[in-house]
Amino acid sequence: MSHQMGYEKGEKGSFISALTNGVLFIFKMFAGVVGNSNAMIADALDTLGDVMTSTGMIVGFKIAKQPPDAHHPYGHGRAESIIAKLLAIFLLLLGIKVACNSVTAIYEAIAHGRTYVPQQIAMIAAIVSIVVKLGLFQYLTILNRTLSSTSIAVYSWNIASDVFSSFVALIGIAGARLGMPLLDPIAALILSVLIIRIGVEAFHRAYDELMDAAPSKEVMNAIRKTTLFNKNVKAIKDVKVRKMGLELIIDMTIDLDKSISIEKGHAITDQVTKDILNKIPAAKEVFIHVEPFKGKR
Repeated sequence: MSHQMGYEKGEKGSFISALTNGVLFIFKMFAGVVGNSNAMIADALDTLGDVMTSTGMIVGFKIAKQPPDAHHPYGHGRAESIIAKLLAIFLLLLGIKVACNSVTAIYEAIAHGRTYVPQQIAMIAAIVSIVVKLGLFQYLTILNRTLSSTSIAVYSWNIASDVFSSFVALIGIAGARLGMPLLDPIAALILSVLIIRIGVEAFHRAYDELMDAAPSKEVMNAIRKTTLFNKNVKAIKDVKVRKMGLELIIDMTIDLDKSISIEKGHAITDQVTKDILNKIPAAKEVFIHVEPFKGKR
């Protein structure tokens, strides 16, 4: 699959997620307000965060799939990481807002006895949310097996946490309806902590990409193994990899026999480049520097 096709698939997946969560947000917010449930309102706001996230991902993929130009010779892949970082900040702010509302509701219940009994529609919304989120998580997980997108990976795990969030909301709503009204705002407070945690993790992953952190050991080992498969390569001195959206840019130094001609050395590096591009789908460009071999392989 080409990188262009990968961005288009990511954009399509983000659109489906935005549409699904948009409809779910409207239903959950309606159920939370009409059903007098702080937990469901918090869960609905979490879903609103998902809508904003997937919308931002659509924008990120649209920018990232643009071809390189004079001002952006490496392409626009970093747009995805930038969007992911902005969305992480949004999740953090959303989590803090939900936490403040929850603490206020708990204080009013304890200090002034202001409690509300959630209605049945809030419970129904929580159950519907669990089912829909499970389906969406499965869809995104399968999609990202071919994309290896940071934003989709973060987003899919956020969706997975939403299943737990809706379950917490369901417990809080059910408990409040059974005579324990404090459980509803307490559930909302727990949801706020989950939202903040996802935001912190998403920020960290996006930060790593923007700071050119090394990819996983599996990727690095695959590059080394593929390179050394060529018997003309005597050693690998250095491998540096940066992630640009869905793509990997690889810089490496290899040792060749010092008796090899420039022409043959060029042919060897061409072959190594082709091998890496074929073996590692995410690899977009490979830059190889050659030095004379001075030791044992």
